[in-house]
Amino acid sequence: MFKQIRLQFDRLRDLHKSSDDPARREKLLAFYTRVMTRAVGAERCSIFIHDPDKDRIWLKTGTGVREAEIVVPKEGSIVGKAIASGQTVHIAGLDTVAGAHKAVDQQTGFVTRGILSVPIKSPNRDEVTGAFQLLNKKDGREFTAEDVSLAEEIAENLHAEIDRIFIGQQIFNLTERLSAMFDKLFTALSVVFGITVLLLLLSILWWGLGRVFAG
Repeated sequence: MFKQIRLQFDRLRDLHKSSDDPARREKLLAFYTRVMTRAVGAERCSIFIHDPDKDRIWLKTGTGVREAEIVVPKEGSIVGKAIASGQTVHIAGLDTVAGAHKAVDQQTGFVTRGILSVPIKSPNRDEVTGAFQLLNKKDGREFTAEDVSLAEEIAENLHAEIDRIFIGQQIFNLTERLSAMFDKLFTALSVVFGITVLLLLLSILWWGLGRVFAG
């Protein structure tokens, strides 16, 4: 088990190190979210990262919110549906529909009426690593086919950047797993060592008592 995790860790680390520039990436993602809200007349735009190990999706960047301020389960969320299916999801009338978006609305003070969520796929693997999402077309309108086409084009252009974030996340998750394994191993060794020392002390005590009574 340890060897397999170590090999996976090394592979992910090598992938992540190739041409990675976090500062440039942050500016690029912020640029796309800012421009897309204006281009399609949306109220908000967000980019999410898929975390399959914890079965959740978290916010990387977005309009009016901070990184990781929004975390939703994959099951039962609209962005989770886009990621699970690998297909664009467009739903209107959400202000009267229950769901994970209602909990986020309560947290942020925003009222979600319509969502256009586009999956972002890895350029190298058959895996969905995140999603590009638009909220609420302004003036009560709905997102058009042209909006969908543009959002899907943006998602395709972002796939390499999101893939690097996804891989970095996987490295972090593996590091946590390795750390937990070492903690358990250390605890187990400590118990074994403690028992060994106790048995040794009892043996010495028994030997000493035997000498006393023998004398």
